[in-house]
Amino acid sequence: MDKSLGARLTRHPVIATLFGVEQADILIESHAEVCIVANVELRKLQPVVATLTKAGKYVIVNIDSCEGLSQDKGGVEYLADIGVTSLVSTRVATIQRANRAGLITMQKVFVTDRSTWPRSVKALEQSDPNLVQLMPAPMLAHLSTQDRKALPPIVTSGFVCNKDDIRSAIREGAVAVSTSDSKLWNLAPSELKS
Repeated sequence: MDKSLGARLTRHPVIATLFGVEQADILIESHAEVCIVANVELRKLQPVVATLTKAGKYVIVNIDSCEGLSQDKGGVEYLADIGVTSLVSTRVATIQRANRAGLITMQKVFVTDRSTWPRSVKALEQSDPNLVQLMPAPMLAHLSTQDRKALPPIVTSGFVCNKDDIRSAIREGAVAVSTSDSKLWNLAPSELKS
């Protein structure tokens, strides 16, 4: 993982997830140092990334949710061209392309039951992301110690409702928790220690 990103997550392990641009001002004013940008129209993406970066935020773009980029083989290169240094995707090929382009990558994995977990592990082995975004967050407690050690650093997401959920995820080994709940973006690091 990138040293700058690692240091930011150590200081403040809550990643703010911004869906669209409506809460951009709230995000800029928040304590969150890292954010995921999702569901932003392609024509608005560059200004949003530039504004958040200028405000000192580390921006991760959810390429799958950006219409016009998700299925485009040139999407990764476009993001790199507009100054994006990190992306998240569910797709192995996208993560591999982003790795080759020198971007920091996070692969999103949805675990619906035990039978999907081995497929997810195989996909992560193929794509070799810098981080894994595990959804839903409560799933982390059900992973074996061996699985946790074999994975890249884990960010949990989904069903993160309060600071106890964040504390629990960190206690279970997550480096961070991502949430769209702006009330959780301003939690002080001291509030997140168990």
